[in-house]
Amino acid sequence: MLLSREWTRIESLVRLDGSPEQVSGWLAAEDRPSVSIVTIVRNGATTLGRAMQSVLSQEYPKIEYIVIDGGSADGTLDVIRSQDDRIAVWVSETDAGISDAFNKGIAFAHGDIVGILNSDDWYEPGAISAVVHALVESGADIAYGKLQYWEGNRRTYLVTSDASLLDRGMTVGHPTVFVRRACYERLGLFRLDFRQAMDYEWLLRAKVSGARFCFVDLCLANMQGGGVGDRHWRQSQKEVARARAIHLPNARGAIPYWTYLGLAITKGTIRRALDALGLSTVRWWKHRYLSRIRITPPKD
Repeated sequence: MLLSREWTRIESLVRLDGSPEQVSGWLAAEDRPSVSIVTIVRNGATTLGRAMQSVLSQEYPKIEYIVIDGGSADGTLDVIRSQDDRIAVWVSETDAGISDAFNKGIAFAHGDIVGILNSDDWYEPGAISAVVHALVESGADIAYGKLQYWEGNRRTYLVTSDASLLDRGMTVGHPTVFVRRACYERLGLFRLDFRQAMDYEWLLRAKVSGARFCFVDLCLANMQGGGVGDRHWRQSQKEVARARAIHLPNARGAIPYWTYLGLAITKGTIRRALDALGLSTVRWWKHRYLSRIRITPPKD
């Protein structure tokens, strides 16, 4: 779904705290908030160019682009150097994991709003303009939207997001998330002791701390399947259970922890079994009609 290049008026676009809200008008270019986009990468030469182009082709006028490379040994640095004049900051050095790379990028950021895009993912055209407009009109701290998943060159499913359900698990697509930099300054950065679900822990921390979220009812970003989270999904669920125990009083203790984790592992196993058997339409039907997190099957 391509987003309009000109945002002179947007109606029924932003949902803040679950309610529809009419927004209209737009700021002059010089008055719009600045945006920093952070891309982290390690040995991502085959996909980084697509991610970078999706940022550099955005028509929003005030973008600072930051690339954090974890010491790649393939052609990643050649891809980065090919756009050197359009990247505000890039570094290449070993790091302590994904959380550390995220934190390095945010530390370099000067923008009023910060987005994080991994090298396997890419933005939809117009995504940044839509998000900035939503944050300005709603006054929220964090914006997020729909996420399109891919397997190779094939669309698989479009997933909505709902921050009100974060106490149940990761119900927000992190590539679609944009955060006011002041929110990171207030709440802190990503925890280094979370290796897979650091994004969930931070979003849950933000929610319980009173940060305001707004939902942009558009596809903002695309995610390639088969990433770190897919390969280590059981470890991710363990970290989700730990984050809930840290931030949610009713999730503390051995019984709530293991109850949540057991159910999450069971659901994940069933979902992957259905996909392997070619029965993914069963899951799509459930999410389309019975779940608050909607999954839309591909139309092409």
